[in-house]
Amino acid sequence: MPDSLLNAPPDTPTEAETLYESRVVLEPRNLPALHSIMAPHARQGGQFAHKMIWTLFPDMPDARRPDLFLFHVEKEKPFTAIIRSRRPPVDGLGGIWRIEKIRPFDPQLVAGQRLRFRLRAVASHWQPQPGAKRGRREDVVVAAWRKLAEAERTPERLEETAQAACLEWLARQGARCGFSFAPGMVELRDYEWSSTPGKQRRRHISFGAVTYEGVLTVTEPVALRQALADGLGNGRAFGNGLMQIAPAP
Repeated sequence: MPDSLLNAPPDTPTEAETLYESRVVLEPRNLPALHSIMAPHARQGGQFAHKMIWTLFPDMPDARRPDLFLFHVEKEKPFTAIIRSRRPPVDGLGGIWRIEKIRPFDPQLVAGQRLRFRLRAVASHWQPQPGAKRGRREDVVVAAWRKLAEAERTPERLEETAQAACLEWLARQGARCGFSFAPGMVELRDYEWSSTPGKQRRRHISFGAVTYEGVLTVTEPVALRQALADGLGNGRAFGNGLMQIAPAP
């Protein structure tokens, strides 16, 4: 996705907290500093990226840690990520990161504006459980496939069902987060199932991540601005939920 900063002033700008967007590259010049934290982070499996990125925000009180940043992994080697955060990142370990392109993220949004976007998100919903106080989070693709009769589960039907479930999920997010999209204006680029060790060795965290690309229309600028800061969907600790935007022709 090209430059996602929309700074051209519209007729009616929205006011919001300061956000920053940056690109960071793990480029350890101080190997002892990296080795000092590598072992405990490596034991967390897929949470390695999230925990490493936390080192870019040192001395942050626990009370202010939730929702501090979103990130999207661009490359694994060298590890490169886009970060959108509520404070600028710094190389807190000294000699671990190369921090590029720190700049304010200040999209000037107005109702009716069209934006190109890219989003990797975990599309899920809560499924009520009989006799339980709370439901269980369920992947929308898996839930849709489960409803198909065995005879219907052809490759074509499974793909069609997955597409419909993912687009329905995005439409629900849009109704809540201030955007809409017209039929045919959003494509699903990828659906990737991941499983990674949790904090307890016997348990694994599994989720399906969907990559969306397309054009949306802003319906509620304040709500969309909040979603751009907080992220969409679950699994944000694994690099999901950051919506990248750019002006649409």
